[in-house]
Amino acid sequence: MQCPNCHAEVRDGAAFCGSCGATIQQPAPAPAVTPPLQPTTPMPAPAAPDQAAYDQAVYAQQVADYERQKAAYDQAQYAAQPGQQPPVAPRKKKTGLVVTIIIILVLLLIGCSVGGFFAYKALKDAADEALEITTPVTGDTESGDTDEGNLLDSYATADEAVAAQLAASGVSDWVYQVYDEGDGYATYWAGPPNSEFVDQIYVEQNADGTWSVIEVSSIEYGGDVSEGGGSAADEAMSVVDQHLAYVMSDMGLEAQSLTIDPFRSDAAAAQVSAGGFDFYTIDGFEEQSDGTFWVQTTQSWYGGPAEGWEYYVVPTEAGYRIANVEYME
Repeated sequence: MQCPNCHAEVRDGAAFCGSCGATIQQPAPAPAVTPPLQPTTPMPAPAAPDQAAYDQAVYAQQVADYERQKAAYDQAQYAAQPGQQPPVAPRKKKTGLVVTIIIILVLLLIGCSVGGFFAYKALKDAADEALEITTPVTGDTESGDTDEGNLLDSYATADEAVAAQLAASGVSDWVYQVYDEGDGYATYWAGPPNSEFVDQIYVEQNADGTWSVIEVSSIEYGGDVSEGGGSAADEAMSVVDQHLAYVMSDMGLEAQSLTIDPFRSDAAAAQVSAGGFDFYTIDGFEEQSDGTFWVQTTQSWYGGPAEGWEYYVVPTEAGYRIANVEYME
């Protein structure tokens, strides 16, 4: 543009002329033209929101925010305290389950107790029947008049109790002798005359000094009970035979009962086979001038070859007994 005073060129918008310093009048701005308003179509009104769903969504969001903030707070608290563990939600109590288990266990215990009682009673009844003990209640043992009764009846001596037992069993002609005795008890062997012992009768002494039969049982190996019907040599060989039978049957104490010292003090007197005694035979005897015997035998142990062993048998008050044993070359 040009200065109105000196017509020099000045820049647009300058307030003064750079040549003459005259004031430059700026032209007035053109009035703004407002475009005419265009008619508009009204927008449809928004649908009313579901207030209940909105409230539920807001509540759920608040709960989630609270749980997240609380978890972050708890983690920060326990992280700042070494050794502390974050809280664990308590477990639900199982009181009902525990009570049920206790009831079941109690019922099982009661059932086992009842079953055990009846099983014991059945076994006891069977054992009582197997013994078949018949002890006289009353009666004169000399006259032979007896009645069957219980085990509490008593007799003046152990011999009378045994004799009464045999009479009540219908075998009053049997012979018997003491097999073992001690303080307040005795064991008798009984059997038919001129035969072998077949029954063992156990008696005990009562508090008043009398005797009662407690048990009657069969014995597997009986000794010779002949009354003069067998020779001394036969009796000596029978004792050795019975001793070896006890050893083969693992009846060590019974085998030892047929021995005397010095052999009785040897462990071999109460020897048992434990399945290793294969067989034995009684081969003969050699009688000594003093009435003792050397009884010869043949034995096999643990599948080995047959060996000869002889037993030194001597007479005692209880009968013949084994006093020694030697290997036969």
